[in-house]
Amino acid sequence: MGRADPRLRARLGRFFSPGSLLGPPTTRQLLAIYREYGLDPRSAHPRLFETETLAHMRQDQVQALFRAMGMSGAHRVLSLGEGNGAVSRVLAKTVGCRVTGVDFNARLVASARSLAKVHGVAGRVEYLVQDVGALSLGARRFDRVYAQETMCHWPDKEGALRRVLERLAPGAMVGIHDWLRGDRGGLDEGLRRLPALARLYPRGIWFQYRLEELCGLLERLGLEVVLAEDLTDAVDEGLRKSLAFIAAVSRVTTDRARAAARAFRAVLPAHYSYLRYGRVVARRRRWPSLSASYSRRP
Repeated sequence: MGRADPRLRARLGRFFSPGSLLGPPTTRQLLAIYREYGLDPRSAHPRLFETETLAHMRQDQVQALFRAMGMSGAHRVLSLGEGNGAVSRVLAKTVGCRVTGVDFNARLVASARSLAKVHGVAGRVEYLVQDVGALSLGARRFDRVYAQETMCHWPDKEGALRRVLERLAPGAMVGIHDWLRGDRGGLDEGLRRLPALARLYPRGIWFQYRLEELCGLLERLGLEVVLAEDLTDAVDEGLRKSLAFIAAVSRVTTDRARAAARAFRAVLPAHYSYLRYGRVVARRRRWPSLSASYSRRP
C-alpha cells in the first residue's frame, strides 16, 4: 500500500480499527475476556490468539511459518502490517525474538503497545506507525521478515517489498501467509456474487495474487523461494471446526464470538472459488543466481 492512496487507507482503517465489526477487540474488551475466561495473557495459550484476532490462520499455522523460517531468539524480526500485535506477541513468547511491527493504523499500533505490556513482552517488541509502502526505519536491519494475512491489501507489492529488501542481510528469510485469488477470481468478484459476504466485507481493498504469481514476484526480486504451499484445505477445516465449537457453546458465547461465527459462515462459500490461502518462505540469496526453484505442496 502506498502513501498516495488516502481512500484505500480510510477504507482499511475503518474495517480493521479496534472494536469495529471484524477488527480486533479493544484492549478494554480483551481485559474483560481474559478475566471472564481465566486466560493468563502472559502465557502462549492458543485461545488468546483466537480471542485477540479474527485471522483465518490459527496459532499453530503461524508457529509452523516461524519454524519454516528457522526463527530463533537471536533474530531481529520485522513484521509488516502488524495489526494489534497478536502475531508478534506469539513470536516473542514462544521464540524470544525481538520484533519491530509496522502498521499505518495508529489506533492498532496504540492497542499493540498497550497489549504488549499486559502480555509481558514490551521489552521484546516495538510498534511503529508506518505504511509498508513508505517505510522509514532509520538504521534498523533485520534477518527475518514476515507478513501475516496482509499483503492481499497492498496494491503495489513489488514496490513495498523492494523497500523491505533494503533492510535485509544476505541469507535473510521472508515468510508470508496471505489470502490468494480463488479459481474464479478475487474477493471483489466474490462480493458481487455472495450477498452475505458483501454485507461484512468492503470492496476495493483486495489485491490478491495467485500462489504462482506471489512466488514469481519474490523470485524477480532476487529471492529464492524454498517453500510454497496452498493452505486452503487446512484453513477451511479450521474455520468449520471453530463454527461447530461456537454452535456447541452458543449459550455462553460472547457477542464477539457470535460476530466471528457470522463472518466465518459468510466467508466459507468464497473458499476455493474467490479465496485461497497460501504460505511462502523465501531466502535472500547470498550470491546472485540466474535461476530459482521452490517446493510446491498441493
